[in-house]
Amino acid sequence: MCLREVTTHVTSRIMSGMRTRAWSSLGGSLFLAIILGSCGTLPTNPVDKKRDPAAVDSSVVQSLQRQVREREKRIAELEAQLDALKVIDQDMEKRRKSSRPPATLTPIE
Repeated sequence: MCLREVTTHVTSRIMSGMRTRAWSSLGGSLFLAIILGSCGTLPTNPVDKKRDPAAVDSSVVQSLQRQVREREKRIAELEAQLDALKVIDQDMEKRRKSSRPPATLTPIE
């Protein structure tokens, strides 16, 4: 193997490892966000029995709406990160394909 082939091979292996770690990290983050998002709890404010049930329902609805907005915002952030990683991955694939020497080389005489 010539130096160029070794360099290309090493670079390819390093980039492959980086891509794998990036996807694993993003997948883990997305999984964690989904799990933590589904563990949301309602506020633990004591409810007076004298309070109006409509007012209690209204505060619960507002709390749930806020949680939904926060979760949707986090999902949008994670989707943006995923899209960025996809672009990086496509760019690396293009670079890897373009850096390969042609299959047929003419010998130097």
